[in-house]
Amino acid sequence: MKIKMKQKLFGMALFFLLATTGIKAQDSTSHMMANPLPYVPKWEVTSNITLALSRFTGNVSRNLNDDPYLLMVRKFDSAGMSALRMGINGFRRKSEDVNGGFGGEVTRSSEENWASLVIGKEWRRNLGSGFYAFGGFDGRGIYRNSQSKSVQFDGWSRTEIITNASEFGGSAGGFGGIGIKLHDRIVLYTESIIFAQILQTERFFSVNGSNTTLESKTTFSVIPMVPIALFLTVQF
Repeated sequence: MKIKMKQKLFGMALFFLLATTGIKAQDSTSHMMANPLPYVPKWEVTSNITLALSRFTGNVSRNLNDDPYLLMVRKFDSAGMSALRMGINGFRRKSEDVNGGFGGEVTRSSEENWASLVIGKEWRRNLGSGFYAFGGFDGRGIYRNSQSKSVQFDGWSRTEIITNASEFGGSAGGFGGIGIKLHDRIVLYTESIIFAQILQTERFFSVNGSNTTLESKTTFSVIPMVPIALFLTVQF
């Protein structure tokens, strides 16, 4: 009789132990599902969406060339709170016009090229509710060139006139901004920058290969830029 009573008590204790363990495991699983671990990014790819928004709102005069970068790629550390970043911006534009008549044929062409490369280091700090602040340092290389050419041929002689202007140099400075997570891997942010810039400007005028220098100067400036662009980021 005593043995059967002990067996019943042992069975009841085992039942309550298993039931308690199951409840704890269920609570733990529910807690993990309700509070998943934050996603730690390894890479980010960023696009400047300011021009698209400007055209959507009717501001067609907006020029993306004023912004520091069009595309950017970031490589994060293991904690996902600091990153190396590299951004690019640029364009190439070319046009040509040919006019002919009794006075001869005139060909006019123009070409404009611009490129900018940004390399820097970025640090972030969580502010809560999906917001974060960030800051860091950038170095930037700049190249601009525009050329217009006019060629006139009257059947006997050929006259070629070229006007050329170029700028090249670089800048370095700091940046800072604020961003918000719209989704686990989608971020929207804006930033402001202040940098010291040095540019070399060269302009010349040429008639049939004979060059005349119009300008040759070096300019140093400190340029602050308030947040003027919005950037959309996808994390990987």
